Amino acid sequence: MLKVMYTGDPRGSGRSLSTELLLHRLRKATVLSPIEVELVLSLGEQPKQHAAGTSICPQEDGSPHPRLVVGGWACRPRILPDGRRQILSVLIPGDLMGDRGERRPFALNPVVALTPVRTISIARMVQAVRLNPHDYPGIARALAAIDRTEEMALLDHIVRLGCQSARQRMSHLLLELHQRLASIGFVHNGSFPMPLTQDTLAELLGLSLVHVNRIVSQFRRENLVSIRGGVVTIDDFARLALLADRADPTRDAASS
Repeated sequence: MLKVMYTGDPRGSGRSLSTELLLHRLRKATVLSPIEVELVLSLGEQPKQHAAGTSICPQEDGSPHPRLVVGGWACRPRILPDGRRQILSVLIPGDLMGDRGERRPFALNPVVALTPVRTISIARMVQAVRLNPHDYPGIARALAAIDRTEEMALLDHIVRLGCQSARQRMSHLLLELHQRLASIGFVHNGSFPMPLTQDTLAELLGLSLVHVNRIVSQFRRENLVSIRGGVVTIDDFARLALLADRADPTRDAASS
């Protein structure tokens, strides 16, 4: 598990933290050779700042260059002509965005900052892997594994929206976020940051704002989950997992 919390001053050690975060994400998928580690660590540009509500990808010139989120939360939305928005996925630190040459529709989908976000470009790494695949097979495998993980998450989201009740949707999402944030060291004693407004949760889960508010209140009264000040605390993992029809992450950890 990554022990560094990526919430510090971006003017300080942002460069080294950014590359360490990328290295951690790639190493979760496969073993990297020394030359591959050197390539990742060489990407240490100063993170770029993106204000909440602004488009991160594509960039101002319309190019969907690949970037890594190193701070803050973003989303991939689809906006209907009448202004309604369906959020396809949420991006947290360690997640990738933009096109890496495959022209995948999901990768080309716009990304919008939900909070102040910091990103770095990974275009140089992607280009090196594309031009010299035999030198960087581990990174290529890791990027492919990340793509598969994203696609599986999208399939889970489709099932969540199509088959689950409102309470199940919320519980399933919270357990998914717990799993993702735990992998980068953002979970402590069952609590993790979730800087999403109830409006954003409604757009993500296909629910009304009133419905989201009701579920959050019910979870709190049932001593299941509390959400206060942008922090989620799961009080009963077993009950939440049963409701979500998803594996209990604490049970997995205890058995390993």
